[in-house]
Amino acid sequence: MAREMRDTPMTPASTVTSPRWKAVVLGLTVTLVGLIAWDGAERRPADMTSPLPQSVTTKTLRQAPARLTLASFNIHSGKGTDGVRDLSRIAKLLEGVDFAGLYEVRAQSDARQPNQAAALVDTNEGGWVFAPTEQQWWSDQFGNGLIHRIPVNSVLRIPLVNTRGKAYRNAILANIKLQATDVRVIAVHIDREKDRRQQLQAVIDLFQSLQPPCILMGDLNTTADDPLLVHLRESPGVHSPLHDSIPDTLPSQGIDWIFTRGLKTISAALINNSASDHPLLRAELEPTDAP
Repeated sequence: MAREMRDTPMTPASTVTSPRWKAVVLGLTVTLVGLIAWDGAERRPADMTSPLPQSVTTKTLRQAPARLTLASFNIHSGKGTDGVRDLSRIAKLLEGVDFAGLYEVRAQSDARQPNQAAALVDTNEGGWVFAPTEQQWWSDQFGNGLIHRIPVNSVLRIPLVNTRGKAYRNAILANIKLQATDVRVIAVHIDREKDRRQQLQAVIDLFQSLQPPCILMGDLNTTADDPLLVHLRESPGVHSPLHDSIPDTLPSQGIDWIFTRGLKTISAALINNSASDHPLLRAELEPTDAP
């Protein structure tokens, strides 16, 4: 019995720390880290059933004005034509605006300003909404936004059709308060490829179904000669504030739009800038009739 115990081979302690074993452990670790990084970097649709991130403030700079100063702006994630990301330039362009729809808005790591919409408005003077379209690194990262310095009664996020993978889109439907009436506003960023027509038709149908006064605005990724826009502009009661104010100077390849029903254009402007790769659309509007 004692002889059998002496003859039993023992595994050297050095085996578990041999170069070959270390290489196996290192390979498994690198693979695991790579899989985690790949999973985190994967773009996924945002959860459309989750509550919309928005400011909790109830303060507003203006209490239900008679006229509405409106802006629509694709902020290009805050990156200007010079390649520099500088939200202060965006904020300056939005000064004096009561309500703005923003597109290509990104999340931020700052808990006080968790996204770029939050960074663009002083919460002592107004509020913000972030409507994410996609997630990355297991959290909401990219989408549309609103800032407002007047009361907002409600906000709804509406997912849009997506047939081409990682090109997630949504529309925001907000109900804002003016002195005499409520105004319904759709803010949207439309796909520029094969889903464009179907998404655009959906938001046009929604816009035309709303009780006026109402507004459709956004980066529609289509120009004035698009048959859908031609038909919309020719529809009874539909106005384009830019065409009302500056018809002879509109760029033929413009893809950013504001359309209204039940509202009169006081003024409108297309503001070229270096803060983004899109112009800012600004309009001053008032209801055409009492409610």
